[in-house]
Amino acid sequence: MFNLFRSREKSVRYLLGAILGVISLSMLLYLIPGGPGAGGITNQNVIATVGGTKITTDVVQQAVERMVGNQAALPRAIMGQYVPVMTNQLVELYAKAYKAKQLGLTISDDELAGAIQQLVSQQLGGKFDPAVYKQIVEQRFNWTVPQYEEYVRTTLMAARYDALAAQSLVVTDAEAKREYQRENEKVGLRYIKFDQKDFSKKVNTDPKVLKAWFDKNRMLFRQPEKRSFDLIVGSDADFGQSAQISDNDLRRRYQDNLDSYRTPERVQVRHILIKTTGVPKEEAPKLKAKAEDLLKQLKSGADFAALATKNSDDPGSAQKGGDLGWIVKGQTVPDFEKAAFSLKPKEISGVITTEYGFHIIQVLDHQAAHVQGFDEVKPQLMAEAQKEIGAENMQKAISAARDEVSRNPSEAEASAKKHGLKFYKVDQVGTGAVLPDVNTQPEVLTAVFATPKGQVTQVQPMDNIGKAAFAEVTAVYPARNSEFNEAQKEVTDQYTTQESARLMREAANQAAAEAKQGQSLEAIAKHLGGEVKTAAPFTSMGAAEGIGPAKLLSDAFKPETKVGDSFGPVLQGSSAFVLKLTEKTPADMSQFAQNRESMIQAIKAQKGQIQGALFGDSLVADLKKHGVVKMNEEAMARLMAAYKS
Repeated sequence: MFNLFRSREKSVRYLLGAILGVISLSMLLYLIPGGPGAGGITNQNVIATVGGTKITTDVVQQAVERMVGNQAALPRAIMGQYVPVMTNQLVELYAKAYKAKQLGLTISDDELAGAIQQLVSQQLGGKFDPAVYKQIVEQRFNWTVPQYEEYVRTTLMAARYDALAAQSLVVTDAEAKREYQRENEKVGLRYIKFDQKDFSKKVNTDPKVLKAWFDKNRMLFRQPEKRSFDLIVGSDADFGQSAQISDNDLRRRYQDNLDSYRTPERVQVRHILIKTTGVPKEEAPKLKAKAEDLLKQLKSGADFAALATKNSDDPGSAQKGGDLGWIVKGQTVPDFEKAAFSLKPKEISGVITTEYGFHIIQVLDHQAAHVQGFDEVKPQLMAEAQKEIGAENMQKAISAARDEVSRNPSEAEASAKKHGLKFYKVDQVGTGAVLPDVNTQPEVLTAVFATPKGQVTQVQPMDNIGKAAFAEVTAVYPARNSEFNEAQKEVTDQYTTQESARLMREAANQAAAEAKQGQSLEAIAKHLGGEVKTAAPFTSMGAAEGIGPAKLLSDAFKPETKVGDSFGPVLQGSSAFVLKLTEKTPADMSQFAQNRESMIQAIKAQKGQIQGALFGDSLVADLKKHGVVKMNEEAMARLMAAYKS
């Protein structure tokens, strides 16, 4: 469908984000994986149908798992609660697309292509390669390109239906004026700020007081389960350094992988880009003039890296002085490639025009295609061989040691020494401990706390740090309530935090009462503590200096609150505020006319958010009534139950 273009390989990393941007139009990004209408559908795994579209349990499950993302600690039972949420969102999406089709709305091929091309232009400054697009759709989504494009079309149809519904929203001038007045009215404040930390010194931390509080709150203080164990660790690097590798072995590896050492013709380049994508055409002459001026400076001896850092619009290379590293043919757009491979080392190009804008290119080095010789890659071969053989030998050693320790636990230290492994005695640690040699890797502690006393864990591989370990559990100390002397510091901290917050609130409440009786803030602060400050005028859409968002101070904007009135206390973080309104300035309505249209659109957007959900619900309800939408409650219940099992 798309007339796509070639660009540098690094653009592949951004392509998925650009394609997904289409789906964000409906804020249903997490609904993409799977593919409604996939093969293997039965009545049992169809969770809903909308017209002829079947939504399967697999699709809903993938949507749930995508939505929770990296929340690995989220209990599966809780994940099950998202099943009806995801199902309803998918049903609403397809219901809107169905209704849009009924109303005669369509998304043409050109509109679909244009939507994706527009996003790509914003993300990459150009088009993308069809082969790359196809690869990502098939590998990332497990869809065919037609399936994926049909889903995007459905999403755009739903968005078009939303847009049509939004046109029915009406905002009167009176509404717009009221909202403009509300948003642009300004208030000024004087206030006393009470900080919790200032009250902590007033807290009575006598041990008798702390002990009495501890006795009432003993269950808050627990000593977690702890364990002692013998830890045996092996490292790939240790075994790799001792590996005996001959030149003949390295030469055999070299010959077996000769193609890996073929280097195509390549150039090391840096460039300065003056970008034209997303810029009005009439600005192009000015931008070209800027590029020509930079070229003139370079010809006069200016530092290329300094000019690139200051002027280049390529964020990936500008901070590196424009350096793109080594590039090969087919990696950049044609005009850039042609210029780069025609330059001699240290030579600077003229102003080169590409789809991205105007470039000035300098070639730092140029290498012809060649096969790297054995001596050239020998250090690399040695490192690879040591890593490979080291990993194999370490695995053999630690497996043998684990078998020996399982048979004779008392010989753990001797077995570790025998096999060239490291041995550590670890005493009474909890699940979050930092272990010798493996630091905070979770694998070992997870295994230790799942293994009974006197038994040996399985070998735990830690490939990311090139190590493996196992442990023999020697003692288990069950979780229990803390004794006062064990938890005294924690008790002091918690009691001080709780009491200082209470004292602060008491002072703020007293200050508020005295302010309402007419006492000055300065007089109140003098005997209760706190600091008197002033907040410069701000609107309800802004923030009060020293306090926080205006929404915390809604009392100041109420019509009944007059200049001179006090209110509060207002709690924000570890502070409390008692406030007095010092000024109230109405909105300048002379500016309304020029802001009228933007105000109307903002109100429409607010109404749309509120009414959109109601509108979608009523649409689905109507289609259910007419048999277009059908829900399989049994399938939904089974899927939810699967998360609980």
